[in-house]
Amino acid sequence: MKHPNTQTGQFVTRYSRRALLALLLGVAVGPLAAWTARADDDQAITKMRWDLIHIASFSPVTIQAGGEDSAKANEGSMITLTGSGTFLVRNGVGLPKGVTGGGTWETFDNTGKNTGGGTYKVTSLVSWDNAPGSPGAGAVDKIGDGTLADNRGGLVVLRIEYSDGSKGVLTVSCHQPGAGPPTAPDTVFEGITATKSYVDYWNRVAPVGGVDGNRTLFHVLPGGQDADND
Repeated sequence: MKHPNTQTGQFVTRYSRRALLALLLGVAVGPLAAWTARADDDQAITKMRWDLIHIASFSPVTIQAGGEDSAKANEGSMITLTGSGTFLVRNGVGLPKGVTGGGTWETFDNTGKNTGGGTYKVTSLVSWDNAPGSPGAGAVDKIGDGTLADNRGGLVVLRIEYSDGSKGVLTVSCHQPGAGPPTAPDTVFEGITATKSYVDYWNRVAPVGGVDGNRTLFHVLPGGQDADND
């Protein structure tokens, strides 16, 4: 073993060069792979819009944003909400973040007396499920692209925060009224339920034919489009 220090130094130098080359390749390839994965994910993401809708006319049915929906608690007290917003879906599954939206809230006791009010905002998505169904023939949709092809039925559950500091969950359910196919089962209700702190407004107020209110709708949005309050 002549010149042990020199031989060891040569080995370390060669090893270090190989390690450095591998490290540099990893640094170069890593971000590219991550970017590619993100691009693939972005291609699979769909933006959805939810609305508590206003029926401006029933002949023909004309759908606009800006409606209100109500639900009742166990003893008959009630919450009434307005609102709209967006959320993201990847491969049919709702993503917890990337939500927007909110609206107004009012509460009433079981005699109809107002007990509070303000605004609320959506903080995250709990779940989303698309439901079968088709839009009513001849309807005029002022929210979507006007073709009804972007209409969807379904059930979204959103975490919300009220302006008085309380928190809750908003459930928005849309039963598409069309004769289909596909048709929506009667297990899918139309309207909302909500919680506010420890109160569960579990009993949705059902829509009444020819009367505005207690109706909802989902839309598939083109990329980059956000909910508005038109």
